[in-house]
Amino acid sequence: MYKITSMMVLGLALSAFTTAEAAKLTFKITNPNETAKVVLTFAQSNEQKEIAIDAAGNGSIEITDFAPQYVTMQYTRGRRTLYLDPKQDLTLSFNSDDMWKNVTFAGEGAAINTYLGSGQLNSLGMPDMKMQEDAILHRGDSLYAANCQVLESAQLPAGFTALEKVRLQYYTYYYLPLYASYHSYYGKDEDYTPSETFYKKLKALTPIDAKLLALREYKAYLPGAVTALSLEGKTNDSKVIEQRVHYVDSEIKDAEVAEFLMNEFVYGYVENSGLDDADSLIAMFRKHVKDAQSIEKFNTLCGKWEKLRSGNPSVSFSYTDIDGKTVSMADLKGKYIYIDVWATWCGPCRGELPSLKELEEKYAGKYIYFVSMSCDKNKKAWENMVKKDELKGIQLHMGTDRSFMDAYLINGIPRFILLDREGKIISANMTRPSDSRTAKKFDELLGL
Repeated sequence: MYKITSMMVLGLALSAFTTAEAAKLTFKITNPNETAKVVLTFAQSNEQKEIAIDAAGNGSIEITDFAPQYVTMQYTRGRRTLYLDPKQDLTLSFNSDDMWKNVTFAGEGAAINTYLGSGQLNSLGMPDMKMQEDAILHRGDSLYAANCQVLESAQLPAGFTALEKVRLQYYTYYYLPLYASYHSYYGKDEDYTPSETFYKKLKALTPIDAKLLALREYKAYLPGAVTALSLEGKTNDSKVIEQRVHYVDSEIKDAEVAEFLMNEFVYGYVENSGLDDADSLIAMFRKHVKDAQSIEKFNTLCGKWEKLRSGNPSVSFSYTDIDGKTVSMADLKGKYIYIDVWATWCGPCRGELPSLKELEEKYAGKYIYFVSMSCDKNKKAWENMVKKDELKGIQLHMGTDRSFMDAYLINGIPRFILLDREGKIISANMTRPSDSRTAKKFDELLGL
């Protein structure tokens, strides 16, 4: 009964446009940043509005023709969740150095926004991944009940209170879907398999309703929940992206939700992994995603990755090694090249070093170069680690030169790349040293 009532309240709240009213937002900022603007992002449409702040720290804007809704406010590095209503003026005062800690509100919209910024709301987090399953389910329920109590104590309008209880579900339980895959590692429980009770709870928390896409927290929660549900009963060998896409295509009947998820999953996969072996995923994207802006953005991404397909020539590189000698790709032709883009400050990068060392030893004297390219800005830190840890292979320093990283669309590290003996791409997103498929690929190429 609660879920049905919540959906009705949400639908009413999100459809109540008021065109005759205008909300005036006034900002009073102490120690303003000379170049920064306040940016508002509306949850329903993702529309953004910018508010210029003068030298004295003052700025204002009148906003019309919008439904009462949650809005994300960003100023410099700080972010805040607001709730704006076209019938209610709001004044925000804060110090630019700590706006994420303390904002005071005045005006008709002050009560709701003071509640949202109170800091009394809590959610599940990564440390909870260590808990046993029954414990984390209980903790999630307890946190949600406590959050609802904070809300009730604020004595806010009934319409907002009902809407906020829906939002609080996804705020509170955001990490719960991740438990299905994270607990084995964080809880040191390799044999863990989510129970029927876990999936029952997850399904109860995950209604498929396009109206909920107006909530930023639901959009953040939903991909993780659908991923967990798509892997129910599957082995660890299941390819996650394929299971996700198949689940959306076969189980999600709400076309708008299916479009949102397919765009999230396929765009995210191609952005990180490229076009090789992605034809079936792209076909699913074309089937479900109809929004012209999303299609244009995806087509642009595919155009960039097209240059990185297997068989295309690699972009060249030329960087200095640990001895100060310049090494270019042309110097390495005649052997396969396994490239590791990394940095000394990157934990996952360092985590791959023992496995990389094993590969270097196993294939020593074979027709393959192991090239490690550091993007450390601090060259001394790189030099010290290479020498102290006696890192092998060809150690190159890229520093602030992002030409190679940009050419390979590298937005996160570590990233591994495999080139053939002529400098052509075998894989622009090769498996890591710790992945058993890496050695198998080397054996196949080298005829071992």
